Amino acid sequence: MKSEILAIACVALSLRSIVSLYSYSGFDSSPMYGDYEAQRHWQEVTINLEPGQWYTNSSNNDLLYWGLDYPPLTAHHSYLLQIICN
Repeated sequence: MKSEILAIACVALSLRSIVSLYSYSGFDSSPMYGDYEAQRHWQEVTINLEPGQWYTNSSNNDLLYWGLDYPPLTAHHSYLLQIICN
């Protein structure tokens, strides 16, 4: 039992170390700094725009800068989370 837990911990630590050697999503593409920035921007879009504008390119919603790329149900989920967190 202890050796199995130790083996699992070693594999997990090894995987974590290997993953840390590579850059993150959005590295060197300022100002789009990766997945965290995308989630933050999507929450801003869903809370500040009407649902009909979420997937429409406009001066208020530049789809080339982290445009929503997930289904509307997920966008509504992001909207609800933003309401709950504020």
